[in-house]
Amino acid sequence: MNKILSFALGLALCMPLAADVNAQEHKIINATYVVEADIQSDLDIVKAELADFDFLYIMAGPQWKAEDFDLTQSEINRKYVQQHEYKHSDLIKKFIATVHETGGKILCSFPGTEFVDIASSVDRGKKFAAMMAEFIKKYDYDGIELDWEHTISEDLHLRFMQEIRRELTELGGDTRRYWLTTALHHYREYTPEQARELCECVDWINIMFYDMGGGIWGTSPSHNCPLDQIKKAITDTDWKYFPNDKLHIGLACYGFKYKGIKPGETVPEGKTLRDYGRYCGSNELPQLLKEGWTEEWCEGPQCAYFFSPDKNEFMTVETKRSLDAKVEWIKQNGFGGVFWWEYTYDWIKPSKPGERGTHLLIDHVTSKIKQN
Repeated sequence: MNKILSFALGLALCMPLAADVNAQEHKIINATYVVEADIQSDLDIVKAELADFDFLYIMAGPQWKAEDFDLTQSEINRKYVQQHEYKHSDLIKKFIATVHETGGKILCSFPGTEFVDIASSVDRGKKFAAMMAEFIKKYDYDGIELDWEHTISEDLHLRFMQEIRRELTELGGDTRRYWLTTALHHYREYTPEQARELCECVDWINIMFYDMGGGIWGTSPSHNCPLDQIKKAITDTDWKYFPNDKLHIGLACYGFKYKGIKPGETVPEGKTLRDYGRYCGSNELPQLLKEGWTEEWCEGPQCAYFFSPDKNEFMTVETKRSLDAKVEWIKQNGFGGVFWWEYTYDWIKPSKPGERGTHLLIDHVTSKIKQN
């Protein structure tokens, strides 16, 4: 195809949807991540909560070594599929079956920071993709979610996703559809042509719009999920080449709690925020409010800080109010869905045996998006 024509086609296919999308005609997909080690054993109780999600991504792929993918395909499949058993295999299998009973889909999330060691080799990439397909077939997953962080190369990522799609298409044949999604940091950069090709092979992209405020690795703490920066990341960067319905917006059930430092203050030389802060779940906030912590709303970011009575500690975490603003923006702009990191950070155990547990933030947003 002529390069100019190809470039124009990429722009046409991947232009964002209009901002006045009719929310009544658009279903927002609600999804969450679950870590293998945190699966709750009482699935009869959790089943009602799982029904709130259209998709679940369970981080439960095999622990792999890049050099093993220089072996033959049969040797690879023997090691990572046929001989693989989960530590709590019966619980994992029951969890997958429970999700299916609710009518939901469950994708196996393959996380990694060194996928470049796989994808930079065409041969390794093909073998890894073939192994992934066999792995999800064994456990009856509905597809694959690739969570590639830090070392990503956009070209390698695209080629790898295309290879995985080919394997899933072959696996499903004419009888079953397998889903393919990928999670990426908000600061990735794609050309219009790369965007078009990625749109063709994935069902959607999960953009991790959290960890935007310094976390515990930066040098200056601020809001974890500021809406003004999220909007800017969409409109002022290469995400504008993607249709909005191919983009799912990351929501956080967690935040960061700091002591001995103020919002926007820079840590001394030789220090990081790890010396002052830690991760915290949104389920920690109710108790802090009982202890006298107070909220200070910030209009631009559309989120709040929470301060201890002596002002020596503060927390950045989502609230129902901050999420209302995000959900309204998501609806108005026709984004494909939302996803949560991570299911357990927001969960309140039931007070009585047999009762349903509560998600402080997830339950609130679920009710909002069901109003579509």
